[in-house]
Amino acid sequence: IISIQSVWCFSSPPSVHPPSDQVYLQAAAVFQRLRTEKPVTCQLLHYLKKTDTPLPESGDKPTEEQAYQLAFSTLKYQDLLEDMMTDSCFHTSQHIAGDLLPLAMVMLFDFQDRRFSLRSAEETLEAVQEVRDLERGLQRCKTKLAASLARCRVKHSLQSVSCFLSRPVRTKQHRAKRLPLYAWINTLKTRYTHKSVPLWTSQTADLKDGMFCRDPLCSDTLVFSHRLLAALDQDRSVCVAVSVLSPLLFDKGDVLAVGSFSAVTVAHVAVAAAARSGRVLVCGADHTPSQVREMQELLAQMDIKNVRFLSEAFRGLSEWDASVHRLKVIIVLPQCSCSGLSDPVATIHSEHGDWDLLPHLSTGSVSKSKIQSLTQQQAQLLGHALSFPKVQTVVYCTRSVYPEENEQLVKRVLEKTHTHPKLLPSSVPPWDEVMYNGCMKGRAANEAAAQTKYKELGPRIAGRENLKSLQCWPVYVKPVGSGLTPVFIT
Repeated sequence: IISIQSVWCFSSPPSVHPPSDQVYLQAAAVFQRLRTEKPVTCQLLHYLKKTDTPLPESGDKPTEEQAYQLAFSTLKYQDLLEDMMTDSCFHTSQHIAGDLLPLAMVMLFDFQDRRFSLRSAEETLEAVQEVRDLERGLQRCKTKLAASLARCRVKHSLQSVSCFLSRPVRTKQHRAKRLPLYAWINTLKTRYTHKSVPLWTSQTADLKDGMFCRDPLCSDTLVFSHRLLAALDQDRSVCVAVSVLSPLLFDKGDVLAVGSFSAVTVAHVAVAAAARSGRVLVCGADHTPSQVREMQELLAQMDIKNVRFLSEAFRGLSEWDASVHRLKVIIVLPQCSCSGLSDPVATIHSEHGDWDLLPHLSTGSVSKSKIQSLTQQQAQLLGHALSFPKVQTVVYCTRSVYPEENEQLVKRVLEKTHTHPKLLPSSVPPWDEVMYNGCMKGRAANEAAAQTKYKELGPRIAGRENLKSLQCWPVYVKPVGSGLTPVFIT
């Protein structure tokens, strides 16, 4: 029995609706802020000087995500679009000033991607004069621009426009269009059974329009065809982390969520904790007032009452604080490079990630300086999480393919962490020590073995013994697909 109100989608394909004028303007501002700055001798177009002004916010989440998706796509094809613009002399023939070049770039990509199809009256309700002028100019010059694109393809020997991208970026772009749609079920309100549902199938490969199956890695998650459209509310990597965390929770024990995450992520952790009569703690000082307000509103809407917002920042908490006397589990969800995601924009938008990563991700690699900056923050969060001696489990989740953010960081932090005298040091098991948690019980062995091919994408849990009770926690290592890399420590 599945209620629509209790199913939360957290993966979606790009919007099929043409952008509005406001989306174009916001995408242009994002592109101007994040575009690649070239040496003067290599500049084909002369933009205005880049500034460090904050990225624009519209308050409308679907509009924001569509704008960032458009800006990210323009970043990926920046060199090709600039080549087209200069070859066709579009910017000079239309007398486009430097402050309007970012707008011209994002609109050129969108019109080229949609084959210059006209927008409907619905998308043109809130008219912006600059957008309308450029739109008319693009329509007048579409033949000339198409000829320029053809010359650029010959110049670069491109079989298709996507061949302009590097192989890693092209692979992710191709994969993102075919990723299935995932939806988390709020088990506080909904009981799942497929026996009376005629559209249920047991294999992801058998999914068709209107059909669904159960996620083999997350027992509270449904998988739908990628042809369905839905708003992204949560990233699947968090769902995997919560799924593995569930059997490690303690009765009436608290879970502390730290890092960068969405309101739906808090709700998902809270539902898992409620099954063991536990609470979820959130450090309100680590989030903006609007983010805290969003969490509180969603929790009230879902009738979730086992979440407590602390006034302190996570780095300001210690084992002696009364607010954490029942704390048994910490889930660390830091900002990361998102290098393992096929569609990073959706996750960065929903989980409050770092937008400055888009220029790096548009080229297929993240610079060493950026990785170093991220790992410094990650190490601080993970190190402080391991400083609570009464905490039995720490879950550290990234969406990165870089070992600097995963195995290397975990080992480095563990080596520097002071261990309580009554506890043996935590350790990270080798990859071949694979065990599956409760959500994999009952699955066929060959189905489980098939998942292990994603070796570089697997999470880890390290065990720690209490010398007094000699109680050893199980080691779970579960591979994850779709470019997700959680790392778990207990």
